[in-house]
Amino acid sequence: MDTSEPLRKLLLKAVRDIADYQFGRDVGEKLFPESCRVQLSKRTGKPRYVYLGGDLLATIRYPDNLLALTLKGAERLREVLGEKAGRVIIREEAVEKLRKGMSPAASDLIFCSEGIRPGDEVVVEAENGRILAVGRAVVSAQTMREAGSGVIVKVRKACKT
Repeated sequence: MDTSEPLRKLLLKAVRDIADYQFGRDVGEKLFPESCRVQLSKRTGKPRYVYLGGDLLATIRYPDNLLALTLKGAERLREVLGEKAGRVIIREEAVEKLRKGMSPAASDLIFCSEGIRPGDEVVVEAENGRILAVGRAVVSAQTMREAGSGVIVKVRKACKT
């Protein structure tokens, strides 16, 4: 066995453990299959990026050590969790705002998953289920539904098309 193989497995286990904590038990192994590669930060030497093939799925955020998903990572999360993923569905009229780099407001909301807490990683979707963006919830699910205005998700990455 190559001497880097034990390290590769250890890094992958660490990333899977983070995913289990962040998204729910047994999500990590499904979200990050054995073929995933974890790249270390050149500056700190800590695990930083998670790739599947040539696609970046997630970045480990410091200092909280949680995962920030890319759009590809959000797609995988939806495949793995289905309707149980933290989701925010917005009105079709709000899609153009996302393309312009704006974050969705409470007035754009059609649906949000129960249990979303401020800081949770969420997938922003159109009414037809198309993934539009990924970001962090600014407020809880209850506040999203009750608020009449204000940003509900701080979008990190949005689809341009």
